[in-house]
Amino acid sequence: MIFNVKDGYFYYNDIPILKDVRFSVKDGELMTILGPNGVGKTTLVKCMLGFLEWEKGDTFIDGDFIKSYSRNQLWKRIGYVPQMKTLPFSYTAESLVLMGRNPYINFFSRPKKEDYYHVDRIFEAFRLGHLKKKQINRLSGGEIQMILIARALVSEPELLILDEPELNLDLANQVKIFEILAELVKSKGIGCIINTHHPMNAIRYGQKSLLLMKNFKYIYGDTKDILNRRNLSKTFELSKDWFDFKIS
Repeated sequence: MIFNVKDGYFYYNDIPILKDVRFSVKDGELMTILGPNGVGKTTLVKCMLGFLEWEKGDTFIDGDFIKSYSRNQLWKRIGYVPQMKTLPFSYTAESLVLMGRNPYINFFSRPKKEDYYHVDRIFEAFRLGHLKKKQINRLSGGEIQMILIARALVSEPELLILDEPELNLDLANQVKIFEILAELVKSKGIGCIINTHHPMNAIRYGQKSLLLMKNFKYIYGDTKDILNRRNLSKTFELSKDWFDFKIS
């Protein structure tokens, strides 16, 4: 799959938020979106998925308008993990992951053996079998995030999009999440877009990066070229010396 945004503009109450955004992600690439609070990172995610409508420009999948896809067609090809907020605590982990098979289940039908087969496979692959029957409210933040990623992947998408998957997670769980995502990109050849607050995660794991700045500016390209001391210090308004520390 080639997923790209061309000439994307978005306004909120006539106030411009995003201007002339362009980027492309293909199979086997992990792209990160970074920037300070208030520059439109989550808005960009919502626009490119069609939750919010572009004022100008559009999102394309293999050259076709994203709007030309039905809901089921779209969610078979794309897995989405929103920010971890309120969840239906009455569900078990297994039930929540099974929801990821909805694009394959008719509205009036019940899940089939094939759907449960895919759920079992994803639990096994993520080594989460011990969580299947647990209520969501009994899981840790890191476990819940893993379940949400499993739910997005159980439909076997070609592209996975995550909005701040490391939110409220400690460093160990952040590393675990990014290691798993990087391995999926490498072994399965899927594309991945991650909205993140942490430049070091982007530098370590991303091949491409889109750095949103104030005044509607952005920089897009190879991570090794984009996420340098000059661009990061300017974007996050930090002294260049801040990047000089070392851990012995």
